Amino acid sequence: MIYFYLLGLLTLFYIFLVIKRAKKYKYNQKQDYIYNLDKNLIDSAELSNNLLKLSQEFKEYDSLFAKIDISFNLLSYFLKPYIEIEDVKHYFEYGAKGIRYLNISHLADQNIMLKLKNIKLLNREVPIYGYQNHINLSEKILILAPHADDAEIAAFGLYKTAENVTIVTTTAGEHGICNYCDIYKNDRTKQSLKKAELRIFDALCVPLLGNVKIQNSLTLGYFGGSLKWMSEHQNEIASSFVDGINDMNRFRKVSHATINLPSKVNPTYNHFLNDIKNIIEQIEPDIIITPHPSIDSHPDHKYTTLSLIEALKNSNKKPKLLLYTNHLKLSETYPIGAINSSVTLPPNNKEFYFDSVYSFKLDDDLQIDKFFALEAIHDLRDSLIFISIKKSLKHLNKMIKRKVTGKDKSYYKRAVKANELFYVVESENIDLLTDF
Repeated sequence: MIYFYLLGLLTLFYIFLVIKRAKKYKYNQKQDYIYNLDKNLIDSAELSNNLLKLSQEFKEYDSLFAKIDISFNLLSYFLKPYIEIEDVKHYFEYGAKGIRYLNISHLADQNIMLKLKNIKLLNREVPIYGYQNHINLSEKILILAPHADDAEIAAFGLYKTAENVTIVTTTAGEHGICNYCDIYKNDRTKQSLKKAELRIFDALCVPLLGNVKIQNSLTLGYFGGSLKWMSEHQNEIASSFVDGINDMNRFRKVSHATINLPSKVNPTYNHFLNDIKNIIEQIEPDIIITPHPSIDSHPDHKYTTLSLIEALKNSNKKPKLLLYTNHLKLSETYPIGAINSSVTLPPNNKEFYFDSVYSFKLDDDLQIDKFFALEAIHDLRDSLIFISIKKSLKHLNKMIKRKVTGKDKSYYKRAVKANELFYVVESENIDLLTDF
């Protein structure tokens, strides 16, 4: 009798996991990812006994993706499904099914052994797509970060490896959740001012860990969450969402920078656009790293890039864009999987524009360096767990919920990966990014 009772409990627990873990994605994890990569088809490899053999030409491409058709098994709701290639794990959703794109960039050998865990492959002929990006990391690179942590989350490995990098943080990010602001009790203004102060400090100082000189890091100081409003009300002055914060220039740190910008401005769209134009004209970047406006859900991310596009239309500068997403529209848990695993093409149910895909490899040491860069950013830490047992228990409860439901939004997990992924758009095609 007790065995039937235990079996019933396990069945209920299984049903609970299926429901909770399906809901966390905010999309159907049993549907195909929609991408049209046909123009970059370079091979059709045969899969035999989980061995995939590529042609010798694979070495000509810096970024490679394999189109696979996967199906789940009963264990895939309990244990994370993944494919391991050359000691790097490529994770899929709990209960995943359908077309996915396996990132097989940075291979050491043309013969790839796929180690499958809690997952099945249905196709035997595997289309291979390749990209030759010719990214030169000695060129001048401009990174636009809507918030103080975005450059590190998206591109720390790349910018630490590059030679000439400027990082511009566009907003102060004074509003929103503050993990450490319980110290100020119910004083919302003080909480937000401290949040902004620390974000500005992080934006200026954390890039030093990536070999970016302090004079190449600057904060424009526009109010958090205001960029969309400013774009829609171009002749009006924006306000902070936080009562008692009226002056954006306390967040604007540009006087120390190599770039010459006015130290005081009004929070208007025209001033923001002029800042972007001045930065482009003075730096003359060859590469600009910025959020992809079609797939990143955060308005500050979207309108940072849309303003950049407007600035470039009237410029004779023709940089290549490397586009990232830190807030994927379909799911905030992307990239999925454990720390140090691979980043591949995200879930997608609608085509969006890009010319190419670029996968930048992070070796073990660079992944560790990126971890410590993220750990130095105040907003990414659970900063008050040491203050009391109650806060420690609250943090423990959050960690248990993450484990059970699979709903882990930790940026340590999402950003400290074996690679960083960018969508490449050539300068002549930037207008196509506004079609969404």
